[in-house]
Amino acid sequence: MKDWFHQYKFLKDILLAQVFAGDLKEALKNERAVAVPIPLNEEKLRERSFSQVDQLLEAANIPYRHLLEKCGETLGGKNRQERMDAQQLFRLNGETVPKQLVLVDDLYTTGTTMRHAAKVLQEAGAESIRILALIRA
Repeated sequence: MKDWFHQYKFLKDILLAQVFAGDLKEALKNERAVAVPIPLNEEKLRERSFSQVDQLLEAANIPYRHLLEKCGETLGGKNRQERMDAQQLFRLNGETVPKQLVLVDDLYTTGTTMRHAAKVLQEAGAESIRILALIRA
């Protein structure tokens, strides 16, 4: 997984999104909640040239909605304690927030990213928020 993740995310091998399309489709096949990808900040998006989570969802033909914008620091390269101490990472992008959501990310390390995203969405009216990550570090 480490090699795949590096090749996909950092070497920009976007075709590798197809590798897990079937697994994602299976994991979300009976999901009625709206899929919400964890967004990249603008700098990372320019650097990578694609959103790895969006591409995974598109490869699996799973509809999704962007509800969040990245507004804080990035957690990559931080140790566990630094991740846990991070300030708010997201804000709403102005879209109406549905009641049932499933947050989708590529990598779950400490859960900080998911907790921050869920908090913003819950405060905006989401009643049920589940999470799905491709990789657990």
